[in-house]
Amino acid sequence: MEKDSKLAIFVYIVFAFLILLPLLKPGYYLALDMQAGPYSYSDIRFGDFYGETPSSYGAYFPPKMVLAAVSDIIGTEAVEKLRLFLIVLLCGISAHFSLPKEHGSARYLAGLLYMLNPFVFVRFLAGHGSLLLSYAFWPLALMCFSQFLDKPNSRRPLVKTALFVTLAAASSHGVIILLICFALMLLFHLLKTGIRGPGMQFAKRLALLAAIILALNLYWIAPTIILFGSTHTPASPEAYLEDFKPLPMGMPVVASLLTMHGFWRGGFYYTKDILPYWYVPFILMAAISAIGFLSLLGKKRESAFYALFLLSLLVVGLLLALGEESPISFLFTIFGKQIPIHMIFRDSQKFVGMICLSLSMLGSFGASHLMRTYPKWSLAVLALILLLPVIYDFGIFGFFGQIRPTQYPADWVEAGKIISADPTETRILVLPPYLYNTYKWSNATQKTLASPANHFFSKPIIVSQSVMTSHVYSDVKDTYGGYVQRIFKNRQYINNTAELLVPINARYILILKDYRDSDSYLWLFHRKGGVKDITLVYESDSLYLFRNELVFGPILASAEGGNGGFKSLARINVSGLSDNVTYTHVNPATYEITGCGGPYLFYASPADPFSEFSGIPPQPWNGIASTYPCSGPGVFGNRVFPVSLALFLLSWVLAISLLARPGIRGIIILAISSVLAYALIWFGILGPHHIGALLALSMGGSLAVFNYDMLGKPYTSFLKLN
Repeated sequence: MEKDSKLAIFVYIVFAFLILLPLLKPGYYLALDMQAGPYSYSDIRFGDFYGETPSSYGAYFPPKMVLAAVSDIIGTEAVEKLRLFLIVLLCGISAHFSLPKEHGSARYLAGLLYMLNPFVFVRFLAGHGSLLLSYAFWPLALMCFSQFLDKPNSRRPLVKTALFVTLAAASSHGVIILLICFALMLLFHLLKTGIRGPGMQFAKRLALLAAIILALNLYWIAPTIILFGSTHTPASPEAYLEDFKPLPMGMPVVASLLTMHGFWRGGFYYTKDILPYWYVPFILMAAISAIGFLSLLGKKRESAFYALFLLSLLVVGLLLALGEESPISFLFTIFGKQIPIHMIFRDSQKFVGMICLSLSMLGSFGASHLMRTYPKWSLAVLALILLLPVIYDFGIFGFFGQIRPTQYPADWVEAGKIISADPTETRILVLPPYLYNTYKWSNATQKTLASPANHFFSKPIIVSQSVMTSHVYSDVKDTYGGYVQRIFKNRQYINNTAELLVPINARYILILKDYRDSDSYLWLFHRKGGVKDITLVYESDSLYLFRNELVFGPILASAEGGNGGFKSLARINVSGLSDNVTYTHVNPATYEITGCGGPYLFYASPADPFSEFSGIPPQPWNGIASTYPCSGPGVFGNRVFPVSLALFLLSWVLAISLLARPGIRGIIILAISSVLAYALIWFGILGPHHIGALLALSMGGSLAVFNYDMLGKPYTSFLKLN
C-alpha cells in the first residue's frame, strides 16, 4: 500500500474516532430505530435467518452473524461501538478511494463530505445503521460498475461489482437506491457509446452480472417474497408520503433537501441550528462541485457524459426525495400499488443520499481542477477542502449532546436475572404494549425508542408492531397486538388473565410504571384478593414483573382443533390445553415431537401457510394460535427455512468461488463443505455465532486469494481499486 493511501486511511480513522468519542464511555447506544443490549446477538434475534420473518429491510443477518462471533470475544457493548465506528470509517474511505488517484489530496473533500453531512448526522442519531452501512458502499460499487462498463469482459470488475452490491444489500433501501444509480450510469454509458455500440456481447455480460447479483442475494429476496404477504399489510403510497414527508426546516423543501437536511422527524438539533451562517460552507462546497462539473463538461466527450451522470444523481435524488411534492410523485402511486416499495422506504428523504454522493464526487473533481489550475494556492485549497465539511457538520463531533451511552436501570438488571434463570421457552408481555415508547432513563435527548426490551432480556417479547402514525396506524399483521389490545379493552370483565395469556405463550408480564396509563394494566394482574395463577415476582419504583404460572412453553397438547378466527374473548377456552407433550429442538425453527397427549398439537403462534407438522398445514385456533392433527411422532417447523438455508449456502459458495476461483477439485470440496454445513446448521450444531466466525474466516481468506493473480503476483491493496 502506498504512503498516500496509508495516510488517507489514518486520517479517516482519526475522524471516525473523533465522531465516536462521546459514545466510548460505558453503556449502550440506544436510538429511535436502533437498540442494543446483552442479548442483541442471541439466537432468538435471527428470525430472518431461520425463515420466520421476511428480510423486508435488507439482508442484515450475514454481517450481524459476523458481529455475533466478534461479540463472543469483546462483548456486545464493545461490538456495537465497533460497528458504528466501521460504518462511519467506511463512508470516508469508500468515497476517497473510489476516485481517480490523480486527484491526490482533492479526494479528501469527497471523503469528508460523504462522511460529514446532515444526512449521515441525522441517520446516525435516528439509529439507521444498516442504511448508512449500505450508503458507505455506494461509491466503491459505482466505481466497480464503471470499470465493468468499460471492460465488460474483464472478470475482476464483474466480481467486485456483484460483491459490493451484495454488501450494500444490508439495507433494502440502500441497495434499491444503488440500483437506481447503476441504471443512470448505464444510461449515460449507452448514450456515450451509442445505443447500438456495445452489441450483443455486452448485453450478455450485463445479463451475467445481473444473474450473479440475483444469485448472491436470492437467499434473502426469495424468503421475503414468500413471507411478505402473510406478515405485512402495507398502507397506501399516499399515506406513507403524507406521514413521512421531508421537512422544510425553516427553508423551502427543495433547499432543505439540497443542503442534505429534510429528515421527516423533527426534534433533532443540527449544525444549522447553532451556526448562524451555516450555509456559507455549503455554498462554497457547492461552488467547488459546480467547478468540478464544468471542468468535466469541458473535457473530452467521455468526461462530459460522466459529468452529466453525476449531475443526474443530484437531480433524480432530489426529485425522489421530494416525495409528494415532487413532479414525479405519480410514480410512487403507480409503482406503490404494484410493489410495496413505500412500506419498505417509508420516508423519501433517504434519496438525499444520492445528493450527498453527487456533491462529494463532483467536489473532488472541482478541488482537483483548482489545485492543478492554481498550483501556488494548492495548500490553501487543501486547507479549504479539509475545513469546509468539518465546519458544515461540526455537530457530528459530540452530536450536541443529543446521544450518549445509556446504562440500563438497576431494576431492569434485576428483572433480567429472574427471567434468565427461567429455562422455559416462553415470552415476555411488555406493557404498555406499544412498539415505540418513551424511556426516561435513556441518555438521548429524544427518549422515544423502539422497545429495547427485545435486546435486554433473554426471552422474546410481545409488543404491538404498529407504527401508529397519523395515516399509517399499522402495516403489519399484528395478531398479538390486536389480541392484547382487546384483552385490555375488556379488562373489567376478565377474571382469568393467566388463561388468556396461555395462547400467546406469555409467561412473564413486564409493566413499566413510567406511563400515565400503567396503573390501568394492573387490574388484570394485581388485585386485593390476588389474581389466580399470576405471581408478582419483582417490583421496583419503575416496573412490575409478574409470572404466569400456567405457561411453560409454546407447544402443548390440545383436545380440540382449530375453530376459526378470533371473535370474542368469551370463545377463548384453554381447559383443553395441557403440557402433556414431549419434544426436542432440532434447530431454533424446527421441533421433533416425540409424544402428544391429545388429538391435536397446539403451537402458540398464529397459523401461517408455511408451517407444518409432518406435512400437515395448520388450522387456526381462535385466530391467535395454530393446531395440527397429531396421531404420533413427527417433525414440526416451517417450510421456508430449508429453502432459505440452501440459498444462503449457495450464495456463500458462489461468493467464495468468485473471489478464489477454485478449480474442479476446489468446487468439489466447497460442495461437500456446504452439504456438511447444511447438516450441522439444520441439527442446531452450528448457530449464528459459529456461522459468523466461519463467514469471516472464509470470506477473508477468499479476499486474500482474490488480491493475488493465479501466478502469485500481488495486486495493489484491495482498497486501492483505481
